[in-house]
Amino acid sequence: MEGYLLLGVFGLFFIMLAIITTKLFNINDADEFIVAGRKLPFGLIAASVMVSWIWTTSLLGSAEAGMWYGIGGGMAFAVGSFVPFFFFLPIVLRIRKLMPNGVTFTSFISGRYGKKLQLVFLFFVILLALYVSTEQLIGIGYAISLPFDIPYTAVVIISAVIITLYISIAGLRGSVFNDLIQFFVISLVAFVFLPLILKNYGFEQLYNGLVDVATNKNNPNYNPDSLNLFAPAALRYLVVAMVVSMGFVLLGQGYYSKAIAAISRKTLIYSFLVGTILAWAPIPILFGTVLGGTGLAMDLVPGEDIRVTTDVAPYVFSEFFSSTGSLIFSLMVFMAGITTAGNSIVGLQGILIEDIHPKIYKGSHASDTQKVRFARIVTLIFGVIIMIFAIVLEGVSLLYIDILSGILFAAPLGAFILGLFWRRPNQTIAIWSIVLGVTGGVLTFLLIDDPDIDYFYGNVVSLVLPFIIVIIGSLFSKEAYHFDQLKHYRPN
Repeated sequence: MEGYLLLGVFGLFFIMLAIITTKLFNINDADEFIVAGRKLPFGLIAASVMVSWIWTTSLLGSAEAGMWYGIGGGMAFAVGSFVPFFFFLPIVLRIRKLMPNGVTFTSFISGRYGKKLQLVFLFFVILLALYVSTEQLIGIGYAISLPFDIPYTAVVIISAVIITLYISIAGLRGSVFNDLIQFFVISLVAFVFLPLILKNYGFEQLYNGLVDVATNKNNPNYNPDSLNLFAPAALRYLVVAMVVSMGFVLLGQGYYSKAIAAISRKTLIYSFLVGTILAWAPIPILFGTVLGGTGLAMDLVPGEDIRVTTDVAPYVFSEFFSSTGSLIFSLMVFMAGITTAGNSIVGLQGILIEDIHPKIYKGSHASDTQKVRFARIVTLIFGVIIMIFAIVLEGVSLLYIDILSGILFAAPLGAFILGLFWRRPNQTIAIWSIVLGVTGGVLTFLLIDDPDIDYFYGNVVSLVLPFIIVIIGSLFSKEAYHFDQLKHYRPN
C-alpha cells in the first residue's frame, strides 16, 4: 500500500506542478515549450543538469558496478560518465556560435551535411530517447516493486503515465522546475543516508568484508581486485562508461535544449561544470563504494539473496533503515527516473517540433499551438511504447544493457564532431562511417569469445573506427563547406 501511495502522491504533485507552469508561462509558444525562451539562469540549469544526469543507473548501476569491480567500480562509473561533458561544452558552444537561432543539433546536421544524414541522426536520437526512458522505467520498477512487494508491471505503468503526462503538459520549463525540487531531495538522501549506512555497518567491518572477497576463494563474490582502485577490469569499465556516456550526452537533445536555453555562454559553461563535476560525480562514487561495497561485504549472492546485482542498492537500504529506508530510497530512485526520462522526452519534443513536424506536414503553415499539440500527442504515444519495452525487459541487468548500448550510440559521433570543426567531411563519408562503425563494433563483440573483454573492444571499435574512416575519407574529398551560411538558419 505504501508503494502505491508514494506513486500516487508524487504523481499528483508533478501533474499539478505542470498545470501551474502552463498558467504562469505561455507554454503553447514553441520557443518557450522547447527551450524555455532561452532565458534560464545558472541555478536552474546546474540543478537540472545534475539531476537529469542522475539516472536510475547512476544510483542502481553504480552500486552494481561496486559489486562487479569492487572499490574501483563507483569511481570508474563517475569519471567515465562526466568526461563526455568536457567534449559537450565546446561542441554546444560551437553550435550556438554557428547557429545563433538553432534549436536542435540535428538541424545543424541538416545544414552541414544534408537531409539524408539528418534522417540517420534522427533515427539514433529517437532510439536513444526510447532506450533512456525505458531504462529509467526499469530502474523505478526494480526500486519500488522489491521493497514494497507490489507488481513490477504496475509500477512501470503508473510511472510511465506520470512521466509522459507531466512532460507533455509542461515542456522544458516544467521539467527544469521539477529538477530543482528533486535536486534537494536526491542530495539529502545521497549525502545524509549513505554516510549513516557506513556508520551503522562500520568502516572496519566493510573493509574486512572486502578483504575476504579479495582473498577467500570460497567467497561467492571472490574478486582479487576488489580493493584495487585501479584494477584492470575497473579501468576497462571506465573506458566503456566513457564511450557509453559519450553517446548519451552528445546525442541527447535534452542537454542541447538546456544549453540553448541558458541566458549566456558564461551561464552555460559554469552550470554544466558545477552540475556534473561538483554536484553529480560524488553520488555514484558514494553509491558504488558504500552500497556496492556493503553488498559484497554482506556476501549477497545474485539469484539467492537478490534477484540480480541491480537489486543491491535497494536491498542494503532496506536492511539498514527498514520500511523507512525503503520508502526514502524508492522516492529517490523514482525522482531520478522521472527527471532523466523527462529530460530525454523534452529533447525528443524539440526534435518533434523543429525537425519532424515540418517533414510530415511539408508545405503547410502550422501555428506554434499546432506544433506543440503534435509534440504532446506523440509524447503520449511514446509513453505507451516505453511502458511496453520496460515490461518486456523485466529481470535484465541495467548495467549490462548500459554497457552494450555504447556499441550502437558511439558510431555517429565521428561524423558529428569532425564535421562541426572541419570543412572537408561530406555526407557520403559520414553515412559510411556510421554504418561501418556499428557493424565493426557488433562484430567485434560477437567474435571475441571472452565476456570480460568483448564489450570493451566492441565499444572502442564503434567509437574509434568512424573517426578513422571520416579522417581518411575526407583527405580525398573536395568538399569545402562554408560554415557562415549556418548563421542564416531560422527555426521552422
